[in-house]
Amino acid sequence: MQTKTKPRNAKVISVINEKGGVGKTSTATALAYLLAKKGERVLCVDYDGQSHATMLCGVKNSNQLEITISTLLNKVITGEPLPEPECYIIHCENGVDLIPSNSMLFMLERSLAGTDFREYKLAEFIATIRDRYDKIIIDCMPQLGTPMINVMMCADSIVIPTQAELLSTQGLAELMRHYNAINQNRKQKLQIEGILITMDSERTLVSAHVKEMISKAFDGKVNIFKTRIPRSIKVAEASLYQKTICEYLPNNPAAIAYENFVKELMSSG
Repeated sequence: MQTKTKPRNAKVISVINEKGGVGKTSTATALAYLLAKKGERVLCVDYDGQSHATMLCGVKNSNQLEITISTLLNKVITGEPLPEPECYIIHCENGVDLIPSNSMLFMLERSLAGTDFREYKLAEFIATIRDRYDKIIIDCMPQLGTPMINVMMCADSIVIPTQAELLSTQGLAELMRHYNAINQNRKQKLQIEGILITMDSERTLVSAHVKEMISKAFDGKVNIFKTRIPRSIKVAEASLYQKTICEYLPNNPAAIAYENFVKELMSSG
């Protein structure tokens, strides 16, 4: 007699910043991999037309994929039936399930225009697969607009990576304004897990100044993770092999830092 799998109720965590180049994809894919390594059922949703998360999960030639997150969201928008999850979920070798992306996602803003309840289309889709996972990690596109609002209306919580440089941190206040505005339209408050400082060169004056700025601006209002991800050329090198730094060189300081970040994240609930 075949036993039924108990339904799950995934927590949806989005890794988000309106600025690119802050370690967003590295953080999202490392988080997904490390949670899967701990035995959780994890889905990574690549929600960026650059498809970097898709690449780091080992998928080549994303523009040749028949079904991506863009395909699925367009079906939700037009009211077409969705295919069975096994038709579009990629089971990666590192233990993470993936919904891939490609450049067609850049057309999503146009597809959403004029659509009723357009801010909730991603949430509608995620609801159809939420019971399959413990955690769903969304790697977000680095821009504001209706697609980004979809993420904030869909997620249970967000992680905000920011590079330890002045230009990267200046956009945090703008992101917080958008976060506060969106929270007014949510039934349940969107939680901020915390700000994660990435690409940190610990001994530089800039790094010290950035940390002080973030602490003064957000301490007591938003959690700032004690863990900081150090700058390492090996993170970029790992991408050449389509792996996260945690798979490629688990003893690298950046990989160890990501391990500590995940422990810190999970200990906060």
